[in-house]
Amino acid sequence: MYILAVTGGLGAGKSTAAGLFAERGAIVIDLDDVAKTLLDESSAVRDRVVAAFGEQILGPDGRLDRSALASLAFASSDSAARLDAIVHPAVLAAVAGALDTLALQGDQPPIVVLVIPLLAESPLFLEPVDAVLAISATEEDRLDRAVARGMARDDAERRIACQAGDGERRDIADYVIENDGDLETFRHDLIGFWDTEIAHRLG
Repeated sequence: MYILAVTGGLGAGKSTAAGLFAERGAIVIDLDDVAKTLLDESSAVRDRVVAAFGEQILGPDGRLDRSALASLAFASSDSAARLDAIVHPAVLAAVAGALDTLALQGDQPPIVVLVIPLLAESPLFLEPVDAVLAISATEEDRLDRAVARGMARDDAERRIACQAGDGERRDIADYVIENDGDLETFRHDLIGFWDTEIAHRLG
């Protein structure tokens, strides 16, 4: 079972890449989705986050208010790191369990894609990975894409400011794809990468 990590900053194109790879037979696990599930369903993780950021991140129903948490967590790199230090080990444990389950299947998938936005910031996620694909894009392009998806521009700017830069992602990457052009060019490059580097692993 070959494990490919896909990383990149906010708005880089990770979801597009993951969707295309899923169409070609990959099992995709998005670590952002894992983190959201843990924050919703794991009282141990949620309680530690509340202890770090305060009761104001809870809604009237006692559930996590993601907007309130984001406004505090992405206020600075230090506060983002504080959230990551709580959530990332729990995410890694959950993903390791999922990978173990897949590995024990009689017909285990040949390719698993882990979408890991903060891989450069949290190298512990490299542990189960065979190779890293980094998707690079200019900050302006990434901001425009985030805004087009409904995120406030100042919120997107704060999030990007708390993330590693493309240079740091390149340092840990085995492959890099640029996403500074149109969508069709990006998809063409992704397909070329899959056909050249991945397809033969499907056996």
